Amino acid sequence: IALAGRILEQLTGHPATGTQILPVIVGRDERALTISRSLKAHGFDVRAIRPPTVPEGTARLRLTLTLNVDDATTTAMITALARALTETAP
Repeated sequence: IALAGRILEQLTGHPATGTQILPVIVGRDERALTISRSLKAHGFDVRAIRPPTVPEGTARLRLTLTLNVDDATTTAMITALARALTETAP
């Protein structure tokens, strides 16, 4: 989990939480959905969390890490996330 947090922060600028749930706030609902779909197309189950669950303008992605996922897979997912974040307008 610590490694994933460091990689997340390096590649996306989002701070690590120190837990197995890593929220990545992306702002607009549409952006969260677009990134979630992109990651699902790459084989990663990353959920978009949108209003009314979170306040307007704070839609986010919920990354959940488990011990069943190795470091290489985690790095690949975060790399795909970083790419999707840069490819979608804020």
